[in-house]
Order: sequence, then C-alpha cells, then structure tokens
Amino acid sequence: MAASRHPLIVGTRWLLPIAIVLALAGAAVAHTSTARIIAGAFAALGLVGWWWQQRHRPTLILDESGWAIEQQGKEKLRVAWSEVRAVRVDRRESAVYVDTGDKARNLFVPPRRGYGFRFADAAGACARIVAAVPAERVTDVERIDVP
Repeated sequence: MAASRHPLIVGTRWLLPIAIVLALAGAAVAHTSTARIIAGAFAALGLVGWWWQQRHRPTLILDESGWAIEQQGKEKLRVAWSEVRAVRVDRRESAVYVDTGDKARNLFVPPRRGYGFRFADAAGACARIVAAVPAERVTDVERIDVP
C-alpha cells in the first residue's frame, strides 16, 4: 500500500494571509509615501513569513513499515509499527494517541476541535494507524484527552 501523507494544519493558518491583505490595503489607502513604504514592508514581511511556514510545515507519513515526520523533504523522525506499545483511539472524533514508551517518539493525532493544530485527513490517518497495529494493542476510548 502506498504511503499516505498528512500535512500539519495549524489553527491560526488564516491570520497571516489576512494580515498581508490588510497591509496591502493600508499601503493602497495611505496618504504619505512613508506610510505606503511601511505598510508595503509589512506586507512583504508577511509574504516571507507565509512562504517560510509553508516550506517548513511538518507532514505525517504513514506507510507499511511505520510512521514518520517529514519536514522540508527530510525525515526528522521514523517509528516502526513494531515499536508501538499501545494505541488509544477515539473513533468518533478521529483522534489517536500512539504510545511507544518514549514520549519524544509518541504520536498524537488530536480531535477535530479543542487543539491548535490537526492533521489533514485525520480520519484516514486514524484508520491507517489502527489497521497497522495489532488489535490487542488498540484501546477504544470515549475521549482521547482523558487518561
């Protein structure tokens, strides 16, 4: 089966484009050249920031051997399915917590609401994780954020 890719989606992802549009509007209606230059500089700074965020956005990759976090085309972390000790899954919210025994290597796919980030196609990611881990290691929970 081919690897599935799930980019990280930050809850505040629309703030920077709105700030860029407002800065451009400010440059358009400014009365002095200095104000136009300053507003244009803020718009340019916002564009650079937006480009940098898109370029450095982590992506969760799920494949037959395990899961990985990729950033800028390079794998930052790789965990094999055999390293997974337990999985807690909230199927209703498409949320999952993968425990490897090492907090730095655990994976959390949060519920749709209540967190400042999520992964694209979280339902597909959760289904793929649950399918890859032996059933005796998977526990269904009512809420993922309650231990």
